[in-house]
Order: sequence, then structure tokens, then C-alpha cells
Amino acid sequence: MDVDLLRPGTVPISPDTVLWFEFLLNPSLLEKHISKPSPDPSATDLITKFITINLEQTNEQNTKVIDVECNDVKVNPTPKWSYKNIALKILSLKVAAYLKWDLDLLLDKLPLHIQVVLLQDLFFITMDIVVEIPVLPDNLLDISSERVLFTLVLYHRWVLKAIVNRALNNKLVKPFPNSNSAIQENSFAASAINDELIRKLDAQAANSIHFLNAVLLAKDLKPKILKFDTFQILTEDSTEVKQDWNNVFTITEDELKCQIHYDLAVFHLLKEENKLAQTHISQAKELYAKLDTSKPLLYCSIEKEYLEGYCLACEVPVEGKSPSLTEKLFRSIKNQYANVIEILQADNLAREIILVHRDNLELDIEGGVANRKIVVPPGLLLQIQCLNLVRRVLDNEVLLGNYAFYIRTAKATGLEVLFWAFDGVLDKATDLDKQRIARYLLYLVIMGEIDGLASAILAKPKYVSLFNEKELMEIKKESLPTELDIPSILLSDDWDIEPIESTFVVKKNELELHRLENRLISSYDPRDIEILLRQIMRENPNYPKPLWQLHHSWEIPIPLQSVISSMPQGFLKDFFYILLAKSKDLALVKDFMKAKSLLKIVENEIQRNAQSLNEACHKSSLLGGNNIVYKLTRLVSWELLLTEICHSLYAWPPNKICDTEAVTTLCKQCISTIQSSDQLIPRQEIIEYCLVFLLNMSEWDYLMSLEKQWSTCEFAAALSNVAKHKNQKFSKEAWDIVLAACKQNRDMPQKRSSSNSGSANTGIIRDSLASISSTLYRLREANVLNIAISLLARLHNVLRDESFELNAVYLNIWPASIPSPKSYNPKIISEILFQLLTIALKYYPTNVPWLRLMADLNFVLGHHESAMKYYLEAIIVATDFFTLPIRNHIEDSVFRRMIKCCTHLQCYTQAVVLCQFLEEVDYPLAFKMAGNETKSVTLNDAMDAYYNCIWDTTILEYLINLHAKRGEHHRKQLAIKNIGLLELNSNNNEEIQREAANVRKARFLRALSKQYVYNV
Repeated sequence: MDVDLLRPGTVPISPDTVLWFEFLLNPSLLEKHISKPSPDPSATDLITKFITINLEQTNEQNTKVIDVECNDVKVNPTPKWSYKNIALKILSLKVAAYLKWDLDLLLDKLPLHIQVVLLQDLFFITMDIVVEIPVLPDNLLDISSERVLFTLVLYHRWVLKAIVNRALNNKLVKPFPNSNSAIQENSFAASAINDELIRKLDAQAANSIHFLNAVLLAKDLKPKILKFDTFQILTEDSTEVKQDWNNVFTITEDELKCQIHYDLAVFHLLKEENKLAQTHISQAKELYAKLDTSKPLLYCSIEKEYLEGYCLACEVPVEGKSPSLTEKLFRSIKNQYANVIEILQADNLAREIILVHRDNLELDIEGGVANRKIVVPPGLLLQIQCLNLVRRVLDNEVLLGNYAFYIRTAKATGLEVLFWAFDGVLDKATDLDKQRIARYLLYLVIMGEIDGLASAILAKPKYVSLFNEKELMEIKKESLPTELDIPSILLSDDWDIEPIESTFVVKKNELELHRLENRLISSYDPRDIEILLRQIMRENPNYPKPLWQLHHSWEIPIPLQSVISSMPQGFLKDFFYILLAKSKDLALVKDFMKAKSLLKIVENEIQRNAQSLNEACHKSSLLGGNNIVYKLTRLVSWELLLTEICHSLYAWPPNKICDTEAVTTLCKQCISTIQSSDQLIPRQEIIEYCLVFLLNMSEWDYLMSLEKQWSTCEFAAALSNVAKHKNQKFSKEAWDIVLAACKQNRDMPQKRSSSNSGSANTGIIRDSLASISSTLYRLREANVLNIAISLLARLHNVLRDESFELNAVYLNIWPASIPSPKSYNPKIISEILFQLLTIALKYYPTNVPWLRLMADLNFVLGHHESAMKYYLEAIIVATDFFTLPIRNHIEDSVFRRMIKCCTHLQCYTQAVVLCQFLEEVDYPLAFKMAGNETKSVTLNDAMDAYYNCIWDTTILEYLINLHAKRGEHHRKQLAIKNIGLLELNSNNNEEIQREAANVRKARFLRALSKQYVYNV
């Protein structure tokens, strides 16, 4: 052991151990440590430690502070850094410089938030500015200064490489591996935060590309690399921060630009910008050839194998390296299977291509030909099948696929192709290969799989030589014609049986009609549906029923059904109905893109056939003549709007799904129709979805301006009023609406009323709890969700009337009591709140107040294991996976509830450890839990594992006495050993003891997370 892992309590501290703060006192220790072959901790672990300690100490009080002036660029006011803060920053930068600023290594080994802090420290030390990555000031473009050029190039390269690294390694790390890697744990816990940061970096990527391209165009650059000795560590006598900017490495302009070209090429390749990627990788290859790679490069970290791989991916030729057969195969597939036979023949000799690629090629061509999606020369598929058969025979692989059937089906041509495939390898085959070929051919002969095979083998001398005399006798025997003894009755057609006339005649046209109907039912391709409809109508003009009634599941909303049913019989009537029904089916299975495309096709077809529709309806005196096009267009546009809103709610946030401003405008136009004199109004479901969408878009002023006589608008207006003002004065209306709905639904939620109109006096009564809850479940905007959650939480507290209350944001804006609380069913409120929190956490999984509220709700409902899960998730997010001090973020009440959960789950050992987390340790409770520990059969063995997590000596002394009385000598020794380690560490200063306790807390909470959160 060489460096502080801060693990007091596991083993006594060795005299050779170097604690992290000793690097501050003796700077020479750092280079000596990290230059070891396998330093423990590693260089990247040290960076993480220095930065983590620095973050924890930033807000310390009563420290001596220094002012650092911003000489070059005025950005944010420079904070007051202590000498310790500055020294830790410099230490982390020295380690990064020792690693030659290898971004690949830093991205792989450091958590993302640690990388961000490291780069911010680099800006602070080199440029005297404070930045908040990923946002940089616009005036940071001057690259005349060597250290400014180095810092900016490193930062903008990191932006691109971080995006690429996240895209290529976006799989979750297996939680809690056997190693104690804090980096993996932090990456796992902060996944959502990292995703948000990557999204911000993605938005800044264009600026980084612009800057790096500007550097590539610049001439006469003299790039310098900051090295280990550039950064000067502070001493106890330091009065100012100075770095040795002359003590740097000098590199060539080619080396810098080669690395930039390479990074830009990889990024453009990720974004599928192939032309740009090809240009940059070509430039990188040319510059790399100029570099002296006989010795390690100071800055460029490109590996030649990767460079050549990217060149091949971008179709940039690589000198002295011919493409492999696998590469040739993929190029052939890309070029419509050009020269694929020659490639497979060569591979049968070289056996280089993985069999799965050859199998996929065969299956792709077979499927494409069968579905008529591709056209290949006649016989190509059979040739590929025979060549794959030969390869499998030579490799002694299991023969997949019915190759004998394909050869037999092709008759004489099949035998020719089979021998042609074997001829390609027979001359160069080894004795083992010839033995395998002979064994397979003999198997085919004996099994009689292919007619004429035995005769064909005997006619070819080079194949005859493959077999011994016994095998040749078997083949000759199979080649002779077989005489069958056929009974005479089978040779005569006079069996003295009366002829039977068939009473069942299958009509070909009926089978064809059934096939067309099945295709029409299963197809969702509008072009295919149109063709099938016209074909059925053309071939069966007297079809017994309308085609839109063909399938029982084809249903459309009543207003549309009424309009379309009143249209004259014809193709358009069936076509519109079926497309609308299939659009509804697609929306139900969340395939909103296809659903919207079908609705848009209906819209286009209505406009294209407007004149003929109006004329047909006018002649039939239907729908008021020319009104049909107007009505159909309006109704379909509202269905399209509904589908768009459902899509946005499903894939929240909707910015990348739809134009939110346009949808907002359409929602307002839709709602305005219910307040106009127009008789054609949208369905109530569409109005409700429009109101919810406007709520989620924070259109609160508009919603409050709506006429209150419409019951569907009242609840949305009430929520908007509260969301805008967030005080008790405006919360009464929303509170009353929910109360009225709950009282109306005393026993169970009722079905929503289909009425779409009403008055101010009856609007509240018609809003059933089902309607209220459906509106709540569609909320997505965080402020409105907070309002709704706090309302339900307050109502839950009032109805249950217990000492334990749920805590939520904005809880104080709601009334503290209600008249006749027994008239309400609290279980319904609990269920709605539970469902709403589940939906809210789906879209905002790192919201700590909601996680705690979900934990409290589960605790009240008696779901103690789920409550533990959500309490731990809240702690994980609040403390950045236990890297921040737990006491600063979680209060005693949470730990007391966790103790009660453990008690109910009979996890008494865990309850004992949690008693230590309280600000004042609850010894009576801890002793009681320790006494109950023997009742928990499942955790008896776990007691040993948790001894390392107990740091309170009073509890340990009690356990020693308890185990002595019970005769549990093994556990007694564990407790004695642990208390001895604690007494040894008591000689450390207060800061080290506090950090040791934090480490034990974090270790214990990680262990709980395995059990309750990740179920490892």
C-alpha cells in the first residue's frame, strides 16, 4: 500500500502509506509515486481524489484566502480560493501533464464530471479565467499565446471525443463489480447527469469544429505542450501563484494538426458525415506518415492500426496493405454483389471470412429474391449455397440449411454447380480436407439425397481417387437402378369400386379473394392498401358487404364514422375508412410516425378528390352537398393533431418530435371552436389533450382566459392559475374541483361523462375522478407536476390524519383541512398519487423531492422494501453516488424511516448500522435492534459483513458483551478487532476521522443499494 485509499477500519495503516495531503507537504513524492510501474492508486485515481477533496473543501469556512486577478479575459468574478484549493488544482494538472494529456485515457478512466472540473482548473491556471463548461466566452479565439492555444485545442478536442466516447460506450456499466472502482460507480449513478451534459456538449460541437478547423488553417504555429514541471506546486511560504511557462515541450505543427484531423474525422464518421470524415482522415494519414514514430510522440496519441481502420471505413487507400477478404466481401455486398463468387472461392482456400458473414450473405440474397426486393443473376444463389457448403465441409462444421434439397431441386444444374464448387478447392486440398470431402459425398450417396450423384462421382476420376475400395463398392451399388416389386392391383385402374362424385369443389377465385382480404387486413402500406382495394372491387363487383366492415377491429371515432358512412358507396369511402382505422391501430401500439403518415395521406386525398366528392354528395343530397370536404378535412386534421399530441407526450420532451409552437397554435385554434357558433366541434378527448398540451407548454395565461362554463376547461384553468402564482390565494378553485370529484367517486372512479357542454354551476359535478386523473397522468411539465403532486399529497395527509405526513414542494399553498373527511376514500387518492409519481419519475428520474415523496408514500402504504429503494435512490442522486457528504443532504427523519423499514423487513443488522447515521446516535434503538438480530435468519451471516460499517465504539462495546453472553466467539473477535482499529485511528486528526466515517457510510449505503436498488 502506497497511498491513501482512506480505508481505516479494514487494516492498520502501514508506515509506508502516503496520505493524499502529504503530496501537498512534500511535492517530490508525487512524481516518485506515479512513475512506479503499477502505482496504487493509479495516476487517474489520484486526479479523481485531488478533485473530489477540492470540491468537498471549497465551502470550508475560516480559511486563509487569496485573490487571483483575471489579466487576459474578464469572465466571471474569480472566486476566493484558499491555498489548499489552488494546490490541489495544480496537483491534478501535474498528474494530467505526466499522462501527456492523453484524452483517450482520461475519458476512459475519469468520471465525466471529474473531467469537466479538470478542464475548468486548466483554464483557471493557464488563462486566469473561470469558466463553466460547456459554455465558453465568445472572445476566447486568440491563439497567439502558446498556452492559450494548448488549452483551447485540448478543450475543443475533448468536446468532440467526449461525444464520441459516450455514443460508443453508452451501455450501462455492470453495477457494483468486484473491484472497488469509484469511477465505475460514479459513472453508473450519474448516468442521467452525464447524458444531460453530453446533450449540452452536442449543442456546442459546431463551435468546437469551427475552432479546430481555424487552427488547421492557421500557419506558422509553434505549439507547446505543458509538462509536469510547468506547474509549480505551492509551498507553505508561497505568497502568489506562478507557473514556469518556459518549461514546456515543443512539438511540430504536423503533430498537432495530425491529431486534430484524426479527432475531427472520428467525430464526422460518428455523425455519418462521410465526405468530411474522408477528407480529415486522409489529411491525418498524410501527416502521420511525416512523423517520426520510432520513438513515443509527445502529443499525438494515434495508434496506427486504428488510423488504418478508419481509412478503410472512409474508403481511403492504405499503402502497402491490401484489403482482406472480409473487407472485399462487404464492398461486394455494397456494390450489388459484384465479384462475390470469386471472393467466396478465394475464401474457401484461405478460410478467412467468419462463417456468420457468409451465412448472412446467403440468407440476405435468399430473402431478397423471395420477396422480389433484389434482382440477381440466375444461379447466383445456388452457387453461393454450394460454396458455403464446401466451406462448412472443409471446416468440419455442422451443416446448417437443407443444401441437398437446393441441389436436388436444380436437377442436373445442381450437380454441376456442386462439383464446380468442390473443384475449386480439390487441387489444393490437404489429405484431411480430401478425407472430409469424401466422407460428405459418401454420406449423400448412402442417404440418397441427390439423384444421379453416385454415377456422377464414378464418371470423374479425380473424385474416384478420394475413396477406398470398400467405399467405391458402396457407391457403385447405389448407382445401379433399383427394381421394385409393384403389386398388380396398383398397375390396374379397375378396382371394382363405385365412383364417388366430389361434393366439395374449391373455387380458385374464392381462395384468391380470401388471400386478398388477408393481405388487406395485415397491410399498413397505403399504396398496397389502395391496390388491394381496387383489385378486390374490380374482380368482385358484387362483394356481399362494404369492405370497411371486413375486419371487426376497424373502428374510427363516431363523428368521422358518421360523415364517412353517409358518403356514396365507392372506392374513396372504403379507402378513407380503412386508413383512418389503421391509423388508430398504429397509434394504440405507439407507432405514431406511421399513424400520422396515414392521416396525412387521407388529408391529401380529400383535397385531391374534393370536386368529385362534392359532386357525388350533391347528387345524393348527402351532408348538405358541398360541406363534406370541409367537414372531413376538419375532422381528420383534429385526429392528426391528437396523434401529434399523443406522440409528444409519449416521447417527452417534444422538441425533436414536433414543432411545439405550431402544435400550440393548432391546439388554441381547436379549443376556440368550442366557444364559437360552429356546429362542427372536436371530440371531448381531443379538447382534453389540447388542454393538457397547453398546460405542458406553460400557456397559463391563455388557459385562464377561457370561458369557465366549459367543464373540460375549468380544471386546466385552475391548475394554470396555481402554477402561475404559486400561493394560497389562487389554489382554492383547483382544490375544490378535486374534492368534488373525490366525493362523487366515494367508492370507485366512475366513467367520464361524454357531455361536452355545461354551465359554471354543474361543471365541477360532471368532472368525475376518472377525468381528473386522466388529465393528471398526461402532465409532463415540471412546475405543473409539482403543483398536482403537492395537491394530492396535501389531500392524502388531510384524509389519513396521521402523525406521519408526506412532504412535497408547494405543500403549504393548499388548505390544511376539509369538511366531512369521512366522505372521501383515501385509498383512491393514494393510488392516483402513486401513479402520478411513477409517471413523473419516468421523465425526471433524478428529482430528489419526488424520489423522497415516493419513498414516503410507499412507507405509509406499508411497502417497506420499495420505500427503501426510493430512499436510497434519493440519497444516490443527492450525494452524487455517495461522493458528497451525506449529512449535508439528508436529514435524520429519512434515516429514521429507513430504520423502521429495516425493522419491518426483519433486517435488524442494517437498522443497527443506520442508527449511527443519526445526528445523535439512538443507542436504545440500536441495542434493541442488535438484540433482535438473531431473529433474522436471512441476515445472520450478513452481520459479519457489516462490522466494517460500524464506527461507534459504544455500539461495538455493547456487541462485544452481547456476543460474549451468547457464546458467539467469532463475532466477538470481529467486534474487538474493529474497535481496535477505531482506537488506532483515533490518533488521526479530526478531518481524517470525519472522512473515514464518510467512507464507512458510503460503503454501507452502496451495500444497501445492491440489495434494494439493483438487486445484485
